[in-house]
Amino acid sequence: MHLTPSDPDIATLYRKIRQKRLDLQPNFQRGEVWGKAKKQRLIDSILRGWHIPPIHVIQVPNSEKQEVLDGQQRLAAIRDFLEGDFAINGNLDPIESYIMKLDGLSWNELPEAVSGKIEDFTIRLLTISDYKPGEPGELFYRLNQPTNLTSAEQRNAYFGEARQQVKDLSEAMVKLGYSREILGFSNSRMAYDDVISKFLLTLELGTLKKKITANSITSRYRDSEGFDIKLIKASDESLAKLFNCLTKFKNPIKLNKASALSWLIFIYSYSNSFDSEETLNEFFEIFERIRKETTETDELTILPKGINKGLVKKILAVYHDRSGSRVADTSSVILRDLSLWSLFTVYFPMAIDGNSKCSDLYDSIHHLATISPTSITEKNLEEIANNLAWGQEL
Repeated sequence: MHLTPSDPDIATLYRKIRQKRLDLQPNFQRGEVWGKAKKQRLIDSILRGWHIPPIHVIQVPNSEKQEVLDGQQRLAAIRDFLEGDFAINGNLDPIESYIMKLDGLSWNELPEAVSGKIEDFTIRLLTISDYKPGEPGELFYRLNQPTNLTSAEQRNAYFGEARQQVKDLSEAMVKLGYSREILGFSNSRMAYDDVISKFLLTLELGTLKKKITANSITSRYRDSEGFDIKLIKASDESLAKLFNCLTKFKNPIKLNKASALSWLIFIYSYSNSFDSEETLNEFFEIFERIRKETTETDELTILPKGINKGLVKKILAVYHDRSGSRVADTSSVILRDLSLWSLFTVYFPMAIDGNSKCSDLYDSIHHLATISPTSITEKNLEEIANNLAWGQEL
């Protein structure tokens, strides 16, 4: 199989499409699936002069006709724009003033200088010839194998200060000794970056009430300014304290990204109110021990005074459930945080003396303890969270 490169401009490619010398839909191709938004992003990239991935075409033997092997959606978007099927979206990030002025304009409405720039834009074309019967199909398969990038992997393409700060903290985690054996998951597919970016954005927002999504983190990465240096320092300290908790616990811990995030948020809030790292380590050990006991057996070796086993088990069940499902919902983040703090207040009542937030939670949990263990529900904990405006402020 032989691949011959060339760099035709858009005007040439469009002319070949109209003359049916370039077939966008040979029988091995799927239908045209790009929506208007994707097509507008491609035209926006062309207006910016950005690189467009190469188009692969098959030269039909003994003919001037070519069939598109890879690049059908891109060529169809270009064709549709030049035929006036959609207009320019001038408000795509990063904002470019001259493209904003073209917002809403279709092909026939463009200034001549702009339409000429588009027509003169070149795209690398790889023409396949002298091939064996199975070679184009195999190439098509390899070109179109899904990559399924994670959100963190996609965000890694944004070369801003926020992205670099997250990357530095992620690398610091690895140097510190974080690993699958220590934490429960590795940094494969940039999992640490994902947790850190959510943690930093949560600290910046100062509340658990606002949902952190992949889009909100991406928007933050696009900002020219990074995170405040105080938040970077606090994150670094919280990561070090979590590592200390993990390594002091004798049995292997299996945190996931959701529970790791909640522990970091807890450690950050704890450090703002309490000084004793020894108490933090002791609570972490107790929490993980009773969590493991309730998931593997029906026993609890340690019970706080005045709290029945049923209540502790219910709190742990809510924490476990909200760590494994609906993990991005604000209600899940809040309930995980409430679960951690609820058990901290009842296991370490002396430590919370003078802290009104923890004292109120302590009273609420003790009031809940008067209910029959079989009657306690997740709704009871949600009501406590609502009554105390839990998570409103970190």
